[in-house]
Amino acid sequence: MTAGTAVQTPIQRALGLQVEADSPLTEDDVERIANDVIQAAAAVGKTIEEYVVDYAKELDVQAPHTGMKSAFWSYGIPHPDLPTDKVLSSQFLAAIWSDMENDSRPGSARYLEGTPGGHALGLLHLWDPEVQEALHLDKTKGNALARQAWGALSENYAKATDGEAILFAGELAPWSVAYETELPQLRKTIGADNIHFMYDLSEQTLQGLPPESQQLLSESRVRSHVHFFAPDPESPPPQKYWESGYLDLDHLKSLSTPEAQRAAILEVCEQVTLLDQQQAEAEAEKAAERNPDLGAEQEATAPGLGEQQPAPVLDAEQTPTPPAAKSGPPAVASTHGVYLPGVEVNAKVAARPTPPLDAAPQTAPGMHFLPGVTVKPSSAPSVPATSVPTPPTPEQAQAAGMGE
Repeated sequence: MTAGTAVQTPIQRALGLQVEADSPLTEDDVERIANDVIQAAAAVGKTIEEYVVDYAKELDVQAPHTGMKSAFWSYGIPHPDLPTDKVLSSQFLAAIWSDMENDSRPGSARYLEGTPGGHALGLLHLWDPEVQEALHLDKTKGNALARQAWGALSENYAKATDGEAILFAGELAPWSVAYETELPQLRKTIGADNIHFMYDLSEQTLQGLPPESQQLLSESRVRSHVHFFAPDPESPPPQKYWESGYLDLDHLKSLSTPEAQRAAILEVCEQVTLLDQQQAEAEAEKAAERNPDLGAEQEATAPGLGEQQPAPVLDAEQTPTPPAAKSGPPAVASTHGVYLPGVEVNAKVAARPTPPLDAAPQTAPGMHFLPGVTVKPSSAPSVPATSVPTPPTPEQAQAAGMGE
């Protein structure tokens, strides 16, 4: 078999997508993108920031079919063909997984950057430093705008998800779009039972816990609620879910019984559920203020929040302990928050049917897309609607997507 006919693994295909996306923009590309945005913003009397965010909010991220699996992503995994300070973005793994799912069953899966809206926003290359400079934005303002625009698009993508959500991530940083924006919306629209993680928890997270607590903490339904990054009491986080969802692992491991540990884990899940309910109430009040008649009708006919709650986060049934992993290198900054390097990969191409969630809650549909993937422990640095006309569409450049 020649090199030209060799069959690539999903990891190799994803790496190829990333290498292509990392190709630098030409000066003409940068100038055209910036001019399109500046002129479109001026035409509607908005600042660049206002225009871009409003533009992102109006983009199409609707699923073309009901019940589609929707991939979400955060962080990345190391790859031997990349420099030690670079990782393979989970964005491209999600893209290849989506392709493979659709090869087996057309129209069954999607990912954000593959939607019409994700493609359109990707053409603006908001994370590119040269584009930011051409838009007269410094790095801080440019990155803030990129995050805000992609966050708005991601929230609408989660709202438009009515099938299973497949999350390409390990431990989620609370400042990431996935944790702060996408997961709250997914818990509301499809429920925690329909959120599945593609990567296992790290050895550092599970080390020192009894099997019962390891099993519980590895449940996707728990992982969709909690995170392990302590807020700074001297600088309270602006993100609303940071404090509610924080699970102190040192405190958890100091508890003497599995029962006490279980109670501590579920308490954090309940705190997040309560915040979800408070957010839902606030949204309902805003909707009622905008449309008093609709608010009165909903109050008379809709069940109370207690009746609307999804199934409990967990049942008492226990599941096998996930495999452990080894320690890894420090983290580096990424689009969706912070990359989580230190993932051992032993990937094969074949995908298999998904077992029921109760039988194997730590796995996701298509998990055999990346068999043997375990996330190593790593540290993460802290981080500090109006309809708008579509701007002239920039030509497709090589560095598409939101990888940088």
